[in-house]
This record gives sequence, C-alpha cells and structure tokens, in this order.
Amino acid sequence: MPPTATFPPPAVGIEPHEVMLADGNKMSLVGLSFHDLKQLQWVQEQKFARAMMAYNKGSRERALVTGQAYDTICTILAAQQSGNQPLDMGIDPRYASLVLDLLDQQIRRGLGQPSFFEIGYGSGSLLKEVSDHGYRVSGIEVSQTMQEQAIGVLGERYSDQLLVGELMKLNRKSLSERPSMIYWNDVFEHICPDEIEDYLKKIHSLLVRGGALVTITPNWLLRPSDVTGDFCPPRTEACGLHLKEYRLAEVTRLLKRAGFRQVATPLVVSRGRIYLLGGGLRLFKQWSELLLDRLPVKYSDLLCRGLGMSITIATK
Repeated sequence: MPPTATFPPPAVGIEPHEVMLADGNKMSLVGLSFHDLKQLQWVQEQKFARAMMAYNKGSRERALVTGQAYDTICTILAAQQSGNQPLDMGIDPRYASLVLDLLDQQIRRGLGQPSFFEIGYGSGSLLKEVSDHGYRVSGIEVSQTMQEQAIGVLGERYSDQLLVGELMKLNRKSLSERPSMIYWNDVFEHICPDEIEDYLKKIHSLLVRGGALVTITPNWLLRPSDVTGDFCPPRTEACGLHLKEYRLAEVTRLLKRAGFRQVATPLVVSRGRIYLLGGGLRLFKQWSELLLDRLPVKYSDLLCRGLGMSITIATK
C-alpha cells in the first residue's frame, strides 16, 4: 500500500537547517553530528525510495515524493559538509573535460554552435564551466534547494535557464533551443525502473538530429554506490535512492530501444582523463561484465572504472 503521508511541494514551510522526513514530520538538523546525519540519511533514503516505488508511474503523488526526497536528502548532505560550499555531487574534472571535448567534436562535425542541457544540474558547477567556455547552457532539476544554489553559482541572469520540475512534463517549446548535448550524472539510477524508458524517449525527442546523450551512472559491478555502501558490504544491492543500478548491457539496450542509433563508451579512463576511440570496445565490455563480477571486488572495481563502464555516449 502507498504511504499515507501527504507531501507538500518541495521546500514549502521549511526553515533553513530543517528537513521534512518521509513520514511528513519536520526535523531540525542543528546540533546533529556527522554520524547522526549519515544515519538519518540512510534511514530516510530507504523510506523515500519505498514511497517513490509505491506510487503509480506518472502519478502526482510520486512526483511530490520525489521532489521532497531530494530536497530533504540534499539538505542533509549539505549539513555533512564543513564550511559553506555549494553541494557538489558526482562532480569530477574529467567529466567536464569529456563534455567539452564532445562539444568541440560537434562543431567539427558541422552541428553549428552546440548547446548543452543538464538533467539534475545540482549546484550548477558543470553548467558554469561549460558556459565559461562559451557554450549556451540550460538544465532542469527536481530540487528547488539545488536551483537556488545553482543560481548562486551561475548568477541571476541564468535563472530562466535553470528549470525546476519534472523532465517528463518539460515542453520542448519552453526551451529557447533544442540542445545538441544532454548530460546526466548520477540521475539514471535514481529514476523508478518503470519510468526509465519513457525518460530516454523524452530525451531523444529533445535532442537535435546528430546530438548526443552522455550518461554517467554507476555500473552494477560497483554496487552499492549509494548510501547503502556506508552500512553494508560490497556487492549488496543498493536500497537507498539508487532505485536500480544497471549493467552496461542493460543501459545500452534501453538506449537503443529509445531510438539512439549508436552507443559508445570511453576506451579507457585514467586518473586524469577520459580517452575516446570509436565505440570504446563496448561490446567486449558488455560480454565481460559477468566475468568481472567473479573477480575479487578490488580488481573488479578497478577494471570497471578504468574501462569506463559507467559512462555511455549515445548519438541520435
């Protein structure tokens, strides 16, 4: 049965350093230790995940729970940080370099002046870096809390480009232009599995012909990659807000079903750079997944990361 708590729109009636829990009650984070905050995150992610999955696909209730979940968890994560820095999740300088390389490739291929759209832009750090290199940027985020942080990073003049809401309800006409590249990092695994195909079809429809979707999602070999890993041993299935962690073969199959004509991975990933070459031996990597899972965890993780098996580049 779906939970009975009523979830208001994100951030309504919530004071700074206060969160709304999955049961609908409010709680202050003032005075909580790092350990207390981590424990709270663990408990609340599980409760919010169950609530999201309990409601029907496309329902208003699921949308409200999802928005509240990320406002709550992002606030808890921010409280775990020292200082007053923006909350950056999944940010890696190599990803920014990858995006900029791919945008440069689009120019060389004659796509004109590329435009970049990020799903789940968080604090806006990647959008700012891409914008600083002269590209037009925009994005959408479910959390109003994160939009406020992103406006602080990019500036008020970007507020119209930093959308808040559900991707599935985004009207293409509301975009100033169709993006040539869409990027999402640590979002794929947060979407309810019964909705992921719809999301991919929506993304495909938003892109210009020849455009690309860059997906970064933790490969199943690295499980668990959410807060579950702080409390459970390696190779435990994630049970926080990573609603499903996917094999590369599964991601590829979903992308193809959505209409993408080509799916590639990086060839290799070093500590400082992501290297691209053709399809990146994607088929070989897919075939090797079950074999890698039989190796000791440290070797499996090393090979999975080094072979870029958590990154796909899908071309429309």
